[in-house]
Amino acid sequence: MYRWVDDQGRVHYSDRPPERARAHTLLDRQGRTLRQVSPAESSEPDTGSAARSQIRARERQDRALLSTYSDEAEIDRAREQALAHESLRLNSLNSLIAQARRRQSELEAQIAALTRGGGSPPPSLAQQLEDTRGEITQLEQQIARSQQNLADIAQRYEAYKRRFRELKGMAADKRALSPAVP
Repeated sequence: MYRWVDDQGRVHYSDRPPERARAHTLLDRQGRTLRQVSPAESSEPDTGSAARSQIRARERQDRALLSTYSDEAEIDRAREQALAHESLRLNSLNSLIAQARRRQSELEAQIAALTRGGGSPPPSLAQQLEDTRGEITQLEQQIARSQQNLADIAQRYEAYKRRFRELKGMAADKRALSPAVP
């Protein structure tokens, strides 16, 4: 939420910042001040529309963060849940690749037994082996992505916690500086 005073002295509240460059206050869902935005910060220069979009996106992310989590423990629980979900996926992929590797070994043994006896393996057996090798390659790629996802999840939630602390610290600082309202 945004709060600002217009030229006539009226106070306005909105889910969007004021259209013209003017000082305003960014509020959380409970109406607490998150930060004061000066006219220079809120003005949109002709070449700065991308920067303005980034500021708006950051403000949306901050609002979402504060409305989603009430404390750091909730962020930790969400991180653990996301990590557990991805770990389950990784375990499943590891089971699948183990099965595919066993199937590959069996097919290779069958082909070797047929060629030792002087025969040639049927084309369908060679195709099954090729398909299994392709499946293993795909599973290895998925496992690598899943392992990277685990690292990304940990980093993302750590960044959420840092930003949450910053936002809560800013709000606490503003409340400490503001006079008490009866």
